[in-house]
Amino acid sequence: MDREKVHSLGCNIDDDRTRDILASITALPSLARPAVCLPDLHLKERTEGPSSFAAATRGTIVPELTAPSVGCGMGALVTSLSVKDVDHTFFESFFYELRANLGPRYGHFKNILLWLGIIGRPHKPYDLTEEEFADIIKRGAKAAVERYNLPAEFLDRVEYQGSVFSKEEQESLDLKTILPRISWRSGRHDLGYGFKGNHFLEIQYVEEMIDIKTARDWGLKEGSIVIMYHGGGGAVSYHVGRYFGNRKKNTAIQKIVLFFFKTLFHFGNPKNWKYATKRFRYYFHPKPFMEIPLDTPEGNRLWQATMASLNYSYGFRMAIARRIIDTLSKVSPKKGVTASLIVDSTHNAIMKEKIGDEELIVHRHTANRAFPGKPLIISGFNTTNSYIAIGLDKAEEHLFASDHGAGVTIKKMQNEGLSRPHPKNFVTHIYQTRSPFKRVVEHITNEGIDHVTEILEHEGIARPVARLRPLAVFKG
Repeated sequence: MDREKVHSLGCNIDDDRTRDILASITALPSLARPAVCLPDLHLKERTEGPSSFAAATRGTIVPELTAPSVGCGMGALVTSLSVKDVDHTFFESFFYELRANLGPRYGHFKNILLWLGIIGRPHKPYDLTEEEFADIIKRGAKAAVERYNLPAEFLDRVEYQGSVFSKEEQESLDLKTILPRISWRSGRHDLGYGFKGNHFLEIQYVEEMIDIKTARDWGLKEGSIVIMYHGGGGAVSYHVGRYFGNRKKNTAIQKIVLFFFKTLFHFGNPKNWKYATKRFRYYFHPKPFMEIPLDTPEGNRLWQATMASLNYSYGFRMAIARRIIDTLSKVSPKKGVTASLIVDSTHNAIMKEKIGDEELIVHRHTANRAFPGKPLIISGFNTTNSYIAIGLDKAEEHLFASDHGAGVTIKKMQNEGLSRPHPKNFVTHIYQTRSPFKRVVEHITNEGIDHVTEILEHEGIARPVARLRPLAVFKG
């Protein structure tokens, strides 16, 4: 590992596996700046690169520097409800109503029939027509705000206003060449719901206003109910990540099935056989951290697919916002409840960004884009506080990257005995679709999340504006 090419912010990069992975990354010829290892840096078993990490390349895209599902992100809505307005009955009603209007779950066999066009999915209220689907791919959150009748000002709180294609790019897109067939069939359904794995929806309240003026400017006040969501990759992001790569996250069975469908997608049209060698090398060969030049036809195709994944994800999370608002209107103890968007951003992303005086390709893996003066989320755990923070002026020195959360640090400090049960005996109610369907967890003190936020503030990346405490979490 070339340590001069690694910018470590209070994290451990000296265990064997981390050193080996960083050695591969720092050896990339197109690496343009030192890779940024954020305070919550960690490795997952089924992803190639580190989490809480950012790297910038010059003229290439390296898919494995982020997660397979490009576009996963987080957002938060502040409501007109206060902590005094909600109770266990509200949480349960919210959970069950949020799951209304979901389509049926399909296994592998029915998904094959769906791909073949033998069966279709029933059309539900949040689903899309083919025209609406294509519009969201091209225009992202802008199209979704129109489709779901959300306030236009929501776009001002979505990074890049939720669209990464220029008008010229939108007009020149050939969506059939960059999105597999299954995306058109599955990607139009069940938008706005998907809280499996580490994804969640959390009902919180503002426990403390740290920067009172900024918090008020963003619509926050003490006791306000805030609803935070983590998700938004959705079907299209899943498909793009799997069809345009050979990722560790795929199981053996998935790789066998994918090999067949990927072959049809990439080589089914004889006109594309001239790209066969590169497509096989890029998407079927298991070599890690492969650099794909953007100034080639295949590099441009991959770039367009990646941007399509991001736009779809922005649209998907606008559907989450719509479901939340609709659910509140049905189960709220008060009439006329309102909700406004604080922030929505991706933390698994590949973007063209200006760093210094140069346009680079910035890859982030579970790392928010920190815009100076703009809100961002630093998520804790379901047993600790989270923070709404503000980006600071020195974020550019760290590739504009900030931890999207502090979950691993929180667990590590708890395991080491550095955190303790919270003296006020706070609890979070967790609702999920599998047994046990409901459980209660006790809160701990904030050593983990505060360790991360203190480093981010010290480095001039972000500082807390408001402290949020969780009340209920929804999974599944």
